[in-house]
Amino acid sequence: MKVTLTVILLLLVIFMAFGVHAQEMSIDVYDADGDDIGALKAMDNQGTQYIFVEDVSKLFGGTRQNQPLLGRVTLIMKEKRIVISLDRTQVKLNDTEYNLSKPPIRISGKIAVPIDFLTKILTRTLGKRVTLNLDEGYLELTDKPFDKQAEFEADLGVTSKAYQTKIRIMIDPGHGGFDPGAKSKTGIIEKELTLEVAQKMKEIIEAKGKLEVYLTRNEDRYMTQEERVNFANNLRGNVLISLHFNWSPSQNSKGFSLYTNSDRIRISNTGNVVSSNADMFIGKSKRFANEIRSRLSAVISTGGSDKEAPLTIMNGLFMPGVLVEILYLSNQKDLDILSGSNFIDSIAKSLSESVLAFSNAVLQKASTN
Repeated sequence: MKVTLTVILLLLVIFMAFGVHAQEMSIDVYDADGDDIGALKAMDNQGTQYIFVEDVSKLFGGTRQNQPLLGRVTLIMKEKRIVISLDRTQVKLNDTEYNLSKPPIRISGKIAVPIDFLTKILTRTLGKRVTLNLDEGYLELTDKPFDKQAEFEADLGVTSKAYQTKIRIMIDPGHGGFDPGAKSKTGIIEKELTLEVAQKMKEIIEAKGKLEVYLTRNEDRYMTQEERVNFANNLRGNVLISLHFNWSPSQNSKGFSLYTNSDRIRISNTGNVVSSNADMFIGKSKRFANEIRSRLSAVISTGGSDKEAPLTIMNGLFMPGVLVEILYLSNQKDLDILSGSNFIDSIAKSLSESVLAFSNAVLQKASTN
């Protein structure tokens, strides 16, 4: 009996020392010129892909300092210090900590980090964007700088070819930062309303558990239209809804309006209006606008007109998109509607239902074909 117990304890110690076991796959690594510079071994453990710290160090010219008693390893790469600790999702890069999706673990006795280490830590260390494609099993080191947009995407765990299994909804709260948008005579500011509606929509849609929802901004920050488009495209969004509130010097202007990008007119990179028939998403965009109108009309009885315009938020967007002007902040009757205690909730609910209906009728069907 004592011998059996001793053997069991010994096996447990060995198991704990070497950690978990996982299924293996290979990720080929290419430089900005497309040359193959090596491969990383990725291990699937309970649905999360892990890579070995040792492999990263060897492939990218780093040195390691192991501290096994502390459950910690330090990498020195590109004159930067990366501290990785077992059971902590926080990784320290120089003096700043960044969160990984999962804590590092031991696999076969080696410390391994979750795959988003590449898109959150490695990219910052190299100072260049990286493209990770798990579908095709490769990592590409681009020559694009790690700029503010890349940092924003990295914090979300986003790569330009991210693996996705759910339909992704992009909600764009208009304006932000030093761009307040429209303002009512009573001091109501458009940028605050659009963010409030967007955040409520995200809450409602995600509660259904079927779709992933991303906001182009989740705080009072300025973003160019190009940054918003790049954000949605890099996330491989399936549809975008851009939220705005209108303003006009005329009191006759009231209610909501829906805008889709014209299939005949677009804006060039120089800002000039040019002819184009290249908008492959115009049909689905109009279908999405119809879903919005049918539900928004129950909350706002005036307006509802469909308009086509060369929208900058749709220029270069690789998905269907609709811009919604919800109400006029210049119209007193619209302001009276806006002042209702449940107005924001009602608007968010009707827009969310429109997104869900469009997803079920168009996007889900397309994804199964």
